Amino acid sequence: MKKYTVVFCLLFLLSACASSEEKLAEHFVSNNDGTVSDIDTGLMWAASANDRSVTWQEAVEYCENFSGGNYHDWRMPTQSELIALQESGLKKDEKIIRISSDLIWASDTDDSRAVYCNFRHSGCSRMEKVLSFALRALPVRNPDGTGVIETADPAEVSEPSNLISHPQTAEQRLLMLEALRRQDLITESEYQQKRAAVLHDL
Repeated sequence: MKKYTVVFCLLFLLSACASSEEKLAEHFVSNNDGTVSDIDTGLMWAASANDRSVTWQEAVEYCENFSGGNYHDWRMPTQSELIALQESGLKKDEKIIRISSDLIWASDTDDSRAVYCNFRHSGCSRMEKVLSFALRALPVRNPDGTGVIETADPAEVSEPSNLISHPQTAEQRLLMLEALRRQDLITESEYQQKRAAVLHDL
């Protein structure tokens, strides 16, 4: 009986993986040059996000300096473009577009904060631009000038209920960084770098 149970579980897992890949194949086509084309929107995506945590500004620079497919007009995706990726079923470590973290920066900003989208739970929230832990950059481009998805109404961005939601003052931002360091969510060097950035803005 155990043998049949194990076989059934393996078949179920293989079926789930196949259905996930098949679903994504309905939306994306690999160009075999480090880029992927979105059939629905006409957008071209990098086949992989960057592989380390970055601040919002570092994400902007990464996207603008990206040269996948030998193109040089890459940019940061908007919130709505990332939401469209979420709705296509894209998750962390998929083959067609590989993202090594669940959190991807969007181009939409609000003073000291920027939008990021969560590919584990779906939806988007705001994060201080100077933070970087577990946040990645995923370049996108619109090769023919079409396919750009309009930015969503800021009201549609959910506000997280934890300590990284939206500190308003420099003092609150410093307290938040200190809390993140105490919980080992950022390294000492990241803490010093982000603290210096906050102080520089004063």
